[in-house]
Order: sequence, then structure tokens, then C-alpha cells
Amino acid sequence: MVVTGEEMDPEDDDPKLKIYLPSQDSGVDSTEYLNRYIKREFPTQDGAARVYSIPRVLQKSGEKQASLAEEEIFNKLTQFGRNDKFRGLWMLFFHSTSYAGHSFRNQRVGKLMIREHDFVVFVTFKGGHFVVLVEVKSTNDNNTRINLEKISDAKIIKNNKRSAQHQLRDHLEILQNILGEKPLQKGIQNYIMWPFLSPNTRDPKQQVTKRWKEDHNLHVFEDTISDQLKFDDWFFDNVLSGANVDEGTFFKLLNRFIILGCGTFVDEIDRGLMALLTQEQMELLNADVERREKMLVVHGAAGTGKTMLVLRKLQQLYQDGKLNEQNRALYICYWPGIRYDMEMKMEALGIRKYVDTIRFFISLSDFSKNNKNSYKHVFMDEAEAIFLALDGAIIRNTLNAIYRYYHDGNCNLKSCPDAIVHSSDNILEKIHTHDGTNWGELWFMVDINQASLFLPKPSPQILKTPSLILTKVMRSTGFIFGVFKQFYSVPMPLLPKKILQNVNIPEITIGHHVCGPPVYWVNSENNIDKVLARVIIDLCSSKGIKAHDLCVIPFLVNEKLIPETINKYINEEFVENSFRPNAVHDVEHFLKHKEINNFLITWALRVKGLEFKVVIMAFDGDDFDYKNAEDRKKAYIMASRCTSLLIVVSNEKVKDDLDLDRCFQKYPFCTNL
Repeated sequence: MVVTGEEMDPEDDDPKLKIYLPSQDSGVDSTEYLNRYIKREFPTQDGAARVYSIPRVLQKSGEKQASLAEEEIFNKLTQFGRNDKFRGLWMLFFHSTSYAGHSFRNQRVGKLMIREHDFVVFVTFKGGHFVVLVEVKSTNDNNTRINLEKISDAKIIKNNKRSAQHQLRDHLEILQNILGEKPLQKGIQNYIMWPFLSPNTRDPKQQVTKRWKEDHNLHVFEDTISDQLKFDDWFFDNVLSGANVDEGTFFKLLNRFIILGCGTFVDEIDRGLMALLTQEQMELLNADVERREKMLVVHGAAGTGKTMLVLRKLQQLYQDGKLNEQNRALYICYWPGIRYDMEMKMEALGIRKYVDTIRFFISLSDFSKNNKNSYKHVFMDEAEAIFLALDGAIIRNTLNAIYRYYHDGNCNLKSCPDAIVHSSDNILEKIHTHDGTNWGELWFMVDINQASLFLPKPSPQILKTPSLILTKVMRSTGFIFGVFKQFYSVPMPLLPKKILQNVNIPEITIGHHVCGPPVYWVNSENNIDKVLARVIIDLCSSKGIKAHDLCVIPFLVNEKLIPETINKYINEEFVENSFRPNAVHDVEHFLKHKEINNFLITWALRVKGLEFKVVIMAFDGDDFDYKNAEDRKKAYIMASRCTSLLIVVSNEKVKDDLDLDRCFQKYPFCTNL
């Protein structure tokens, strides 16, 4: 990414201004991005061993005995390294990671194989790097010390051995395509683990003998796996004393499995960037309702992925067969733009027909009174907006209606004493399981910065006690993040200390390493409408910015900052009826049609929850007051909508108030047409 920040001759209209486009060669180096992610989520530690797993909790699947066998290995790996012998060891292992790759065997050259690894283990220890593939078999015989239902005869055991060897061969075949060399020669280790199979068998003369001793250390049996100390010793004697891989191969494979195991948010900054889930987010998505509180309250700043998490959860529920015509979901939000945006995304994922969407209002006490449906899953986005309703009755009635939708979609009792709760403070605390139903998901997503601005007495306590706080901002580049972080960190400079003491706003950080272009400032010179029009013309005609990637957000809407006025000045610069940028104000129409020459100009709250590659913040006069909490809140929303390039159009006083870190740069290109 090349962005010129130096002052330039007004006559030299240099077209080097580029916004952040990670899908292009000039974008993010994914290796560096992934390595930073690994260091953040899975840090090394001097001294005691560090062991991580993805997912963090064992995901049971398949038949019972197979899950039991994998649980044995999962527990042994998790508990590994808890003595001084392994000081400084770092390990990350993946469980049940699916993948696809092309085969190069003669009979199926070029065809895809889809496989699932039981375990892939990455270890660094005393300067060595180790990669281990593990296949687990649940086979057992009469000698096992665990009472299992299935007893396998010699033929079945032999067939399972052959099956495991074929699986390892397929795994290695895929890796060979990635590494370009034979994985075994690169140092990839392979083992087949049999948690329920004894290491001994009988030969034709009924003499006890070691099982498959000709395979050297390929097989690991029950006597080793059943005891943690023996397992640790085996790991040290075989894995850590076995073949090393070079550092390049180690990180190439580790990054690949990070992508496979952690999933990605694509388009959070732009198409092609992988915004990986944090360990907390992964655990949230993978946890069954029974393993956590039924109600989930998630706090996070703008750009931390709250709405995207809802979308990912809906997608996961659908893939797991838990979202369908019999188990429907309800998505609730406040602003129409985010509602329509979510509907389009759900349509693209093929789940829209199973999800109803509605808006809540802060002035209506009969929330969704005409909707008589019930829902297995309920997701309330922008839940902090309910704080704007200073009327306690509106808050209680809205939350009671949400509770009834969720309760009636999960409780099988026709007459249930817990169906209605009459207090906003204890609403949803009476979620019950007396009918034995598996309850669905109930999520509340809260922008913690904006929630902290409104602390009226009737505000429901449930939204102030998060189950999870998201602190990594993935949507914006570093310079843009720096602008809105200052409004997040100190959102209420004038509130009494007594109130401030009760507000805990966690530190937020940028979740990736992309600084991006500087934040550019353009002096409005008391002609903000003309200046704004010229900046838009320069971006769209000289710099290659597509109009529909651009949003103008006025701090206050007046006759100078409306589509009609801006279009007037744009049209004056173009040949009649020619192709030119065109300002529109209808958010839903803009999102639906994405007409290539249309850009959006609208006030901040109308685009809350949405994102745009380029945002122009427009301040006419001295309207912005840094000491005013409401003004800071609005500036926070405006700046945090942006993913790639932020431009501020204002006078010098407003610029100085906004640019606390003195990082703004004067727009370096010619706007004199």
C-alpha cells in the first residue's frame, strides 16, 4: 500500500493515493498478519510450558466410543508438560479440523479430497520445531482395562489399522501439495493412537507378543495413553526427540491450520482480509447453551465484530441443523440500515427464510404487538439503544416481549408460571429447564461506549453485566482506529465522579498490524459544500475510488450538507448527462442497489452498524464541542464506520479538537478544478 502524505504542488495531481485493498498485491502480507495473531492469542512464556487447543473445549462428534477415544487424547495433550522437564515448551494442537486438497495419485489427479484430522500438534521446544499428525482409533479388545460395549476381533483390528494408515497417507498427500516436497522427508511425524487397545496380542502359538512391533513407534497403545506421566515420557522420548521441521515449514503449516481451525471474517476490512476469531469468540460460538448461561450479553466497541458474530452464529446453527422451519430465529435491531444489511447477508448465506427481522423503538410501549410467532433463537443487536428510552415501562415491555418470543419458542408447557416476568431488573433470570427442553440461543449485543453514555435509573441491569467483552477492533486501519479510540476511552468528561466510578470501559486495541493511509484533513474555508464536492470529484475521477464505496457523514445536517446541494456543485463540473458521482440519502435504497455512481450522504445514526471503505466526516462551522459527551459520541460513530480511508472536512478549530494525537495530514492533492 502506497500513500503519499507529503505536501504537493497543487498543479501536480499525483494519482498515488490508494485506499487499503488487501485483496491486491499491495495489501496485507497474510503471513505477517497470521504470525501476529498467533503471538497475541497463543503467547509463549518463559518457564512453565504453554499448551493451547483449538477448539479450547473438546467437540464430541460421531459415535460414542469414537468420542471417548478422542477425549482421552484431548485430555492427555491438554495436561501435557506440567513438570520442569518441559520448561519453555509451547504447544498448540488442533482437533477435528476439516480441510480439502487436490490429489496427485494417477487415478484421481486434480480431484479434491475432503478429510478431517483427528489431531494436528505444533510444538516448539529448546529451539526445535515439531509437527505431528495423530489418528485416533476407538478399537478395543478383551485385554482393555475399560469396560466398553464393542469388542473387536483380530480382523476388525487389522482393518482399522489399515484404515488409519490410509488416513495418514491422505493427510500427507494434501500436505505435499502445500509443501512441494514429501512431508515425511520434511520432518512431519505421524502416529496412530489406540486409547482402548492393549500393546500385547497372541501369536498363532498363543504366546503373548508385542503388537505390530515391526511398525516401530507408529502405534501408541492404552498402557501409555492411560497414564499421564507415561504419556509425557513417551512424548519426550519420541516426539521431542524425533524429527524436526524447519521454521519456515512450521509456520506455513501452523498458519494454514489457524485459518482452518479459527475461521475468518472476510470483508471486515475488505475482500480478502482474514479477521480471525479470538479464542474467546471461538469458545462463544462453540459452546452449547447448556455449558453457559442461557442469556449471552456481549459488549464491544465499534468494529470488534459483534454483528458479524451474530451472523456467524446463525450460519453455524443452520449448518448444525438447529436453524430451520421448526427452529426459527428472530433478529432485532434499532436502526433500519443495519437491519437491511443483515437481511442481505443472510440471503447470501441461504438462511434468510429461517430468520425474521424486526426493529424496536424507544417511543413505543407495545413492541411488535402484531407478531404472534415464537422463536427458538433470539438475537438483539444494538441493545444499548434501549437506554435511550427513559420511560421504564417501555424498557420493561420491550424486554418482556423479547423474553416471551424466546420462552414460547423453547418451553413445551402450555401454562407456564415463568412465561412472564414483570421487572426489568430480573427479566430473563427465570429461564428454566423443568420441561427438559434444549433451549436455543438468546444474545444481546451492546456497544459498551454508547451504553456508558446513558445511565438512567430504569436501564436494565442485565445489559450492564456482560458475559463477554470484545476488545480487538478488526474493521478499521490503525490511523482510523486512533481517531475514534480517543472518544471511546474518555466518553464522559463532564459526568460526576460518582457515576464514572461505576463505569468500567476496558482498553481496546487494533486487532491487526495495518496502519493504512493517514487521516486526511481538508480545510472547509467556509465553503464546505463546494469543498466537499471537489474532494468527492477528485476521489472518484482521479484516484479510482468507486462512488458506492464512499459515505459522507455530516456532523449536523443543514442545507449545505444534503444531496441536492452537493450534486449541484458536482454537476457543474461535468458534461451534461455524463457519468458522474451522485449523492443519495436513502440508506436502504443505497444498500439494495449499490449503483456504481451513487454515494451516500446521511447523518451518523442512520449508518450505525454499517461500514464503508471511504468516509468523509463533514463539520460546518464550530458545531463540534470536544467537552460535550453527545458530540463525542457522534464523532465516535462517524469515524468508526470507516474501514480504509478517512477524510475530515472542517475548519482548523474543529480539526485541532479532533486531532488530539496530531496525526492528521493535509489532503495532498489538488481540489482546485
